[in-house]
Amino acid sequence: MGADFPPSWHHALARRRAHFDISADTTVRLLHDEDLRVRCDRFGAVSWFYWYGPTPPSELDCVQMAAFADAAGSPHWKARLMRNRGRNPTALREWGGTAIDRWTAAEEDLRYIFRTDHGLSPGLFLDQRANRRWIRTQARDRRVLNLFSYTGGFSLNSALGGAAEVVNVDTSRPTLDWAQANFALNGLPTAHCEFWKADARYFLRGCRNRGRVFDLVVCDPPSFSRSREGTFKIERDLGNVLQAIDPILAPQGRILIATNFETWNESDLAQVARTALPGFGSLDLPLPDSDLPADQPLMKALALAKP
Repeated sequence: MGADFPPSWHHALARRRAHFDISADTTVRLLHDEDLRVRCDRFGAVSWFYWYGPTPPSELDCVQMAAFADAAGSPHWKARLMRNRGRNPTALREWGGTAIDRWTAAEEDLRYIFRTDHGLSPGLFLDQRANRRWIRTQARDRRVLNLFSYTGGFSLNSALGGAAEVVNVDTSRPTLDWAQANFALNGLPTAHCEFWKADARYFLRGCRNRGRVFDLVVCDPPSFSRSREGTFKIERDLGNVLQAIDPILAPQGRILIATNFETWNESDLAQVARTALPGFGSLDLPLPDSDLPADQPLMKALALAKP
């Protein structure tokens, strides 16, 4: 069996190797639904484990994660506790063996900076890969607004796809700086890019007041966030955000809406979107890649077109 980790992990790794060229810089989901306690993303030199088990990982679990990372070709590994974080949902409990806190890896023909010191993820959500690819195909000569832009994955793909302008909006200045660093890493010009530290709701209100219009909007909010302007709860606030996007979206404009909110399924997301944006038409999105099985979706997404 090789390295000492569960048989389901061996089978998962074998399936990924059959479909992906796992090189030194590869980003790929290594464990998805094969073990309900854990998911694992390989970000080049670091295999990143998201631990969902009912109890924190044991010493044996850590040994197995280290062995799995080594078998996948990552010299480093990190595990973050995703449940039972107490009263502070942003509190970090982590395990791992890594002497690096920043590194780079690639998704297709774009490179990304990864960090261990900023939140529960190192900087890229792999379950959005197919949607980032789709946005690139839609961006040519369009004005793109990336709300809740995080480290700029959708924005990078928009720029590479020939967008006329790309506007990033996020409440975190360090995260916006991170996105700008990703642009610089890829040699992408920012002359037609903007990076706004703002609550998405206030930014949309400002656009409406100024008559600013976009052709393509990405709305990929967190389930919960807190800023100086207040809290954002997706189950309470997403509908209002979508209604605020409508007047600043050009005729025949397009919107990608996505969420990892575990309480919702695809029908729940569609109901919220249809209630907020009646009359919008549906657009086809690509299926997830083979490392993210379509029959176990964690990410829910839909694309709509304005009449």
